[in-house]
Amino acid sequence: MKTNLDKAFKSDKKMETEGIWLELSEGVKFRVARFGGGNSSAVKKAMAKYYKPYARAIEKGLLAEEKEREVMAKAFVDSCVLDWEGIEIDGELTPFSKEKAVEFFLSLPDLLDVVVEYASAQESYKEDLGNS
Repeated sequence: MKTNLDKAFKSDKKMETEGIWLELSEGVKFRVARFGGGNSSAVKKAMAKYYKPYARAIEKGLLAEEKEREVMAKAFVDSCVLDWEGIEIDGELTPFSKEKAVEFFLSLPDLLDVVVEYASAQESYKEDLGNS
């Protein structure tokens, strides 16, 4: 169905699940699926998996901020981070792995915030932006 609101609200479902490249600097980029939208089922599954063991602590407001950030990083990486290029750790070009990505994001929490924000934005997954 084509509507007068497509331009403002329609995103590419394939890009939302297969991911798009977020280039942070020349040669340094992350391939991320959408944190929501057409990728909602993967996000919900990962959130349930990683948050469930801490449900009681979260409910009571007792989960330490550091642990909450770790759980969030694991859920986000598991459901949305698909690859990276140009990432160096300790001066070595590092191949992508989910474990390394969690470790990397935890060491740079502001970077995690930037990538989550980008992956959460519906605008990032519009076909006409050339993001594929």
